[in-house]
Amino acid sequence: MLNVGCSLFLFVLLVGCAAPRNGRPVAREFSGSDPDAQINFWHALPNEAVASNDQAFHAILLFADGKDESRDYAARVATLKSRRMLPDNFDESPEQGVTRGTLAVAIMKLLNDRGGVTTRVFGPSPRYSVRELMFLNVLPPSTPNQATSGNELVGIIGAVEDFQRSSAGANK
Repeated sequence: MLNVGCSLFLFVLLVGCAAPRNGRPVAREFSGSDPDAQINFWHALPNEAVASNDQAFHAILLFADGKDESRDYAARVATLKSRRMLPDNFDESPEQGVTRGTLAVAIMKLLNDRGGVTTRVFGPSPRYSVRELMFLNVLPPSTPNQATSGNELVGIIGAVEDFQRSSAGANK
């Protein structure tokens, strides 16, 4: 019985420490801001098993501004950092799968949601941003380190839009 328990513990330890899955950077034909590139990007995104940081940041900028004038991933990161949608020490690769925590911090800033007491005191963290957006029904139940598929990313952006519309209607 002890060997089974040790084996199970070792299995969980190894699986739990697996490297995050990678996605793909934004394809060149989807990176522009013209309407055709945007539509093609949004139509191709649900087919991605893992949404990369590059794809997620492109999606956030398209949603927030209606365009993404960034020439590459580094420019997207710089734009999001300047808007305080990413922490100053963010240095993940463009291919790395975007985590729910990274998305949640950016979305909290996008929605101008100040969160609860902990977030107000310490600033938005991945953990508390995910929890706040789950409470607001913008994110499905998840953890901050969970990767996001392209289909989930499209759904999350849709939920952000729904939340903004319902908030605007409530304020009239």
